[in-house]
Amino acid sequence: MGVSLFLGSHSMTADLARLATAERKRSADLVEIFSAIQGEGPRTGERHLFVRFLHCDMKCAYCDTPACHTPLDSWRLERTPGRRDFERRSNPEPLASLCDIVNLALRGPVRHAAVSLTGGEPLLQPWAIRDLAPVARAAGARVLLETDANLDGAFDSVRDCIDIVSMDWKIPSATGEEVRKDAHVRILDHARGIETYVKAVFAGSTPDHEILDAARTVARVRPEIPFILQPVSAFGTFKDTPTPSRVLEVQELAMAVHADVRVIPQVHRLSGQL
Repeated sequence: MGVSLFLGSHSMTADLARLATAERKRSADLVEIFSAIQGEGPRTGERHLFVRFLHCDMKCAYCDTPACHTPLDSWRLERTPGRRDFERRSNPEPLASLCDIVNLALRGPVRHAAVSLTGGEPLLQPWAIRDLAPVARAAGARVLLETDANLDGAFDSVRDCIDIVSMDWKIPSATGEEVRKDAHVRILDHARGIETYVKAVFAGSTPDHEILDAARTVARVRPEIPFILQPVSAFGTFKDTPTPSRVLEVQELAMAVHADVRVIPQVHRLSGQL
């Protein structure tokens, strides 16, 4: 199943030819694998094994992982969990050896609550998700999908592999792109029965109506799940961070239309973690 079937007209920095080759060769294009503290959403503080995929279907103005937009010839693997002793490996990585790497990390001395599939956009490589999920589960870890929630067809193809959906609601004033609301809603709806939360990264200049639209839609489709407001962190040239008073105002707006609204900044950045 070619990834181009899932993308529609939205490809952005994703290299479709390279992705097709990786799928055909039963391999995955990666940025890095490392062990760290989960720093976003309601599972903040847990120890996760992060598998960061190369390629993305967006290029958000605040993106703090620019490497995912670059055609990397190699990726970095942390040899010892949490020690940042990285080695370089060639891209793409064969799925067989990738599964062995993840299995070895999960069965080592450091216990990981979950394998966080992040990026970039992991749903651009659904074949890799399908191979990695049973490895993670067999080792006692849950499978957390970090997604921009634009590729609903790809999500449906791996739905049975996912234990936790960490879904971003892309706010236009923060991303610099149009929100793909229909896809967001379909993934929210199709993720019923799976632990799910929605994160909305917002900027200092984010208008009220963007917050309200996101919160109202989540309340309508999945009223039982948390809506996480994440103040954008300054990175590179992006400096449009909200003031403390604006953060409170934004939470009050969202709380007026949704029952479970939480403000959780990027804790891994506050604590100096990757």
